[in-house]
Amino acid sequence: MKKRVKRAMEWKQEQVSSIRDSISASKTIGVAKIRGLGAKQLQRIRKEFRDTDKARLRVSKNSLISISMKESGMTNLADFVDDQTVLVFTDLDAFDLYKVMEEGKIPAPIKAGAVAPHDIVVEQGPTSLKPGPIVGELQNLSIPAGISGGKVEIKQRKVAVKEGEKVSVPLADMLAKLEIYPVTEGLDLRAVYDAESETVFTHDVLHIDPLKYFADIKEGMMSALALSTHIKYEYPTSHTIGDLINEASIKSRALALDIAYPTSLTIKSLIQKAYSDARNLSINACIYEPETIEHLLAKARSQAQGLAVAAHLSE
Repeated sequence: MKKRVKRAMEWKQEQVSSIRDSISASKTIGVAKIRGLGAKQLQRIRKEFRDTDKARLRVSKNSLISISMKESGMTNLADFVDDQTVLVFTDLDAFDLYKVMEEGKIPAPIKAGAVAPHDIVVEQGPTSLKPGPIVGELQNLSIPAGISGGKVEIKQRKVAVKEGEKVSVPLADMLAKLEIYPVTEGLDLRAVYDAESETVFTHDVLHIDPLKYFADIKEGMMSALALSTHIKYEYPTSHTIGDLINEASIKSRALALDIAYPTSLTIKSLIQKAYSDARNLSINACIYEPETIEHLLAKARSQAQGLAVAAHLSE
């Protein structure tokens, strides 16, 4: 009896040690529920992960899993170890792991007594079922059916069970025969631990698309910036103050130029304007200066050519 107890203690210690080693060797650790998942389905998922080298699955007693997590400093994740649990070890980040698991789920028949996750519809049209008592069984379930072309045919689209209602045994069997699979089969993540950030991501966060999430943040920031720019004079921020100062500088410089107010920023432009105005005045008044003589000669040449053309036309 003592040997058996000792062997059991050694086995538990080995299990805890092995799980701890897997935790320390992984960037991401997931906790998923396997309640309702058969051994064959679990083996299928385990094989898919092993073949693609995306993740490793580990099933053990909840008590040993919890001890391993607490000893590894992951007390928060241990809170999600409940019912039938499988651990997922991977180097994928939390959101990629969730995406891989969701994409790996396959359609499956719904079980009797299960609650419909949505309206389960039997579509109108031919089926693969052969004629026989099956027609009566369909009609007993209020699904209009008949025979056409040697096959059982659904005569009218029918909502077999509404969302939230329980599926009866006869209906579950019939849906399976009709190859209607309203649910998906796979691992459901309860939570994922990111070792690098020491953060636990719960299921309600994991289903968020990171690309859309960051796109929404970017759009929100742009909207906030647009709003703060629209009310920039009433609500300056660190993101708009630079534009406000630049705009104020441009407007004040334009005002100084308009009223000919000399400053270090406007004096050069004011002198250039004064010089240009004075030269134009000299040209219009025909004042002969070195700066105007060339323009006066060009003006006289243009006027002479105009007179010559007018005289030629009057002949």
